[in-house]
Amino acid sequence: MVPGCVTNAGDIRERGEELQRAWCEAVLGDDSPPDDTAGFRRWFEGYQVQRRAFVLAGWAETVPPDVRRHARLVALGSLARGEDLPQSDLDFALVTAADLRLPDAAPDIERFVRWMGPMGFSPCMGNVMGANPRWFGPAGAWTARIQSYVDFPDWANVRYLYMTVDALPLEDAPDWAPVAARVRDVIAGSAFMKWQMAHLGIRGTVGFGALRGVRWEAGGAGVAFHVKDRFLAPMVHALRLLSLHHGVDALGSVDRAASLGRLGALEDLQPEAIVRALWFGWRLRARHHAECWLRGQRDAVDLVPRSSLSRAWQEALHEHLRTAQALEHLVCRRFPKPRGSR
Repeated sequence: MVPGCVTNAGDIRERGEELQRAWCEAVLGDDSPPDDTAGFRRWFEGYQVQRRAFVLAGWAETVPPDVRRHARLVALGSLARGEDLPQSDLDFALVTAADLRLPDAAPDIERFVRWMGPMGFSPCMGNVMGANPRWFGPAGAWTARIQSYVDFPDWANVRYLYMTVDALPLEDAPDWAPVAARVRDVIAGSAFMKWQMAHLGIRGTVGFGALRGVRWEAGGAGVAFHVKDRFLAPMVHALRLLSLHHGVDALGSVDRAASLGRLGALEDLQPEAIVRALWFGWRLRARHHAECWLRGQRDAVDLVPRSSLSRAWQEALHEHLRTAQALEHLVCRRFPKPRGSR
């Protein structure tokens, strides 16, 4: 059973933690085989609506109207793509009026971030949030910031450009469209930036080896697998890179894979295999997030212990990691280092 979505800010204020618990219990109540994701997809689609409602309710409840009038909330990362899970980080930017100063708005933004915690929103470990000057400011400041990244395209700055691609205003924000278009055009026209993502951001990150299979990591509680960094993130990054290169405007990873397949941009790799791998990875991660949240664990939520996975789940993980690795190899072949670059 998929819980009903609650969108009223007052109801969320009163019942936010209870709602989060219901969604976590619901995803764990699905005992279908690992590759039967029909029920999970229904849960996943509903949960995206609930997550965005959580964010908008928190923004309305914690930020005064005079600040909200001068700042527009832009979702980043998985929240923007519609791929949020029970303990996904809270990544967001703010496009503001010229007269709104960050020191004046920062206490309200920080209160918003704290308010989101009980509903499963962890503060972004990389500080990709509106209280960071890098992710705050009027359109002119955003334009100048992006140009500074373009003028000095080291890997750190290029990563900021890629982060800006996966963005979705949660409120009316007309100033954001030219910012987003500029970032997409810059990356699409730069062989160097595409090589950087393929070889500095994706290459070697999939947790799978042709001889040894799944690359489990040793930890204090036994071996585990990092389902985000070693599985989902390489696939999401590869699909975004290919979409920028081929002019695909879709934001969600499933839509990107389908569009790339129709364009013949995936070589011998079938888009259906990529989509199956994504759904499996999201389901595995969602279940572990929910288990951790229900027992009060708020760190290491992406490390899935091997002991928690049945043989069927381990075999499915092995199969889908092959697809992730094939996608990794595809982008590394497609985007070699340009001649003359250092």
